[in-house]
Amino acid sequence: MKKILILCAGLFLGMTASAQTPYSLSGTSYVQTFDGIANGLPLGWRVDSMVNKNAGLGNDAQFRFSTAQAAWSNVSRGFKNVASSDGLTVASTSTDQNASTDRALGARQVSSAGWDDKDSLIDFAFQVANTNGLSAFNLSFKFMSLSITGGRSNHWIVQYGLGSNPSTFTTIATSPATITADSTFQNGTFTVNFGTALDNQSQPVWIRITPNDTTMGTGSRPQVAIDDFNLTWTGTAVNNTPQIVSFNPADNTAGLAAGSTNLTVTFDKNIAAGTGNITVYNLTDATNQVIAAGSTTVSGMVATIPGVNLVTSKDYAVQFDSTCFKANGYSSLGIYNNTTWNFSTVTPPPPPVTSLNETFIGCNAPLLGVFMQTSVAGAQTWRCSNFGRNDTDAVYMNGGTAAETFDNTDWLVSAPIDMSAMNTPYFHFWAKRRFVGTVTKEVYVSNNYAGDPTTATWIPLGINLSALDTVWTPFYNANMSAYKSTPFNIGFKYVSTATPTPNAEEWTLDDIYITDGPVGLSTVTMDQASFYVLGNVTDSRLSLMLESAKSDSYKLVVRDMMGHVIYNSQIAVNAGKNKIQVSLPSLSKGVYMVDVQNDHAKGVVKFVNQ
Repeated sequence: MKKILILCAGLFLGMTASAQTPYSLSGTSYVQTFDGIANGLPLGWRVDSMVNKNAGLGNDAQFRFSTAQAAWSNVSRGFKNVASSDGLTVASTSTDQNASTDRALGARQVSSAGWDDKDSLIDFAFQVANTNGLSAFNLSFKFMSLSITGGRSNHWIVQYGLGSNPSTFTTIATSPATITADSTFQNGTFTVNFGTALDNQSQPVWIRITPNDTTMGTGSRPQVAIDDFNLTWTGTAVNNTPQIVSFNPADNTAGLAAGSTNLTVTFDKNIAAGTGNITVYNLTDATNQVIAAGSTTVSGMVATIPGVNLVTSKDYAVQFDSTCFKANGYSSLGIYNNTTWNFSTVTPPPPPVTSLNETFIGCNAPLLGVFMQTSVAGAQTWRCSNFGRNDTDAVYMNGGTAAETFDNTDWLVSAPIDMSAMNTPYFHFWAKRRFVGTVTKEVYVSNNYAGDPTTATWIPLGINLSALDTVWTPFYNANMSAYKSTPFNIGFKYVSTATPTPNAEEWTLDDIYITDGPVGLSTVTMDQASFYVLGNVTDSRLSLMLESAKSDSYKLVVRDMMGHVIYNSQIAVNAGKNKIQVSLPSLSKGVYMVDVQNDHAKGVVKFVNQ
C-alpha cells in the first residue's frame, strides 16, 4: 500500500501535540489496513506516550514506532509493525509472520520507567481534517492480543476529541462493550456508533484507541495490535485540495549520490506553480537552501524542484509553503516539519587502516570499533558485549531468545585494511560460543566490498571454527598475503534459522588483530597472564605480547635449543596488553625459547629465526 500524504500548513501551531498532519476525508468511507506501515505510519495517524484518558493529547511518539517487522514474541517496548493474526494461528512462527503481507499496528509496554512512564500511558490516534457536510459516523476495527507468554491484562477504550489540540477526550461505547488485552491469543472485531458527536465539524476530529487502566496480575505485559480500521459516514466528502501521492527521492531514502540534483513531488491532480518557497534543510550542518516555487517545473501532476545541492554523509529534510502548488484555485497543503520528507546522502567508505588491533574498548553499535554491523535478514544484529576476553568489551551475535529462534543473516565487516607495507600479514582473533546450535559461522575476505555484503565477492579464509568453545579460544595465523596488494575487508558472517529446525547460538568475538608474520608456535596462559610471540624476529628484534590482569614484573630469558642464554632481563608490565620489544644479538637461523616467569607464574614459548 502506498504512503499517501496530505500536508497541512494551517494546522501547524508549533507544538508537539499539533504537528500531526490530518487526513482529509473523501467519498463515503475510510479504510486503513496498515499493510503499508513498513513505509511509516499512514497519513493522519500518530502514536502517543504519556496519555491521560481524562485529558488531551499525549506526547507524539512517532519516533518510537519502528517500521521493521517485529515478531509477536518480541518483548521490547515500543510501537511496531507486526503481522495481523488474520489467517495465522497462535503457532505461527516468526518466519510465517514475516512472510505475511497482512500487517497490523502493534504496541508493547514494559514495567520499567521510560518514555511511556510504563504501563497504560499510550494510544493509537487518527486525526481527520474536518467532517463538513457529513454525519452518522460509524467505526469498526480489529483489536488483537498476540502474546501468550504474558500474565497481565488490561482493558482498552475508544475516545474522540475535537479541535487541533483537544483539551479533553470523550469515551464512547463499543460493541462488544469490553476490549480486553491479556495472554489469550485473540482477534476481535469491535464497532462504534458515534451518533451525532462527529457530525458536520469544521474543525479537526480525533479518534483514539487507548488503555482504560493499568495492567493487572503478574508476569509480562500483553502484545496488542489494531487492524482493518473502517470509518463510514452519511454523505459524500469532496476533497478539492491537491494531495501529495509520492516523493522522489522517497521519504527515508538513504545513500543518495551527492551533487546537484532535482527533487519531484507527485500530486493526485494536475497542478500549477504558485508562490512561496521550498526549503531543503541540511540537518547535519544546520544549513538550508531556499528555492522559489516559481523556479519549479510543473508537468501535469508532477512538480520538479531543480538545482538542489547535496553533500555526502548528510541528513536532509524538505519543507514547502502551502501556497507553492495549486489546482483549480485550491492550494496544496504544505510541509512544515522535518519528519515528513527526509533522505540522506551516501557515506563514502572510510580510508583504509594500515594496522589492525581491535579490542572493542568503548564499543558503540552500529560502529563496533573499526567494524560495522550489517543486517541482511532478521531483526537481531551484531552488538556490544560487556564480557570481553581481558576487559569489559567485545561483540556478539545471537539469533534467538530463550523462547524462540529467528531467521537472521548478519555480517560484521571491517573497515578497508591496507597491509601492503607488511611482508606477510597474518590475521588472528579470539572467539567463544554460548548456548547450543550449529549456526553458520564463517570468516571471509573481500577486495571489492562497497557497503552491501550481498553484492561483494567474498572468499572464505578457511578458518576451521570447529574448535570454538564456551571459553575464549584463539584462532591464529590466517595468511593474508594473497590479498595485501589492494585494500581488503574482513567479514564475519552469522546465519541462524527458525525453520525447519530452530538453530541459533551466540558467537562472541574479541581481540582481532593482524601481525607481520605468524604469531609464535604456542601461546602460554599463566596465572592472571598470557603471552605470545608477534611474528618472526626482524633485524634482531623480538616482539612479544604479554597480557596481564595486574601490574607486575617478570624475568625474561631467551635461550637457544641447547639451553644457552641469549638474552636475560627484568621487565615491568601494566594491567592489560603490553607489547614488548626485545633487542637480541645476531642470531643464527633456527628455533629459540622465550622463558617468562616470576614468583607465581612461569611460561615458555618458541619462536623461529628465519
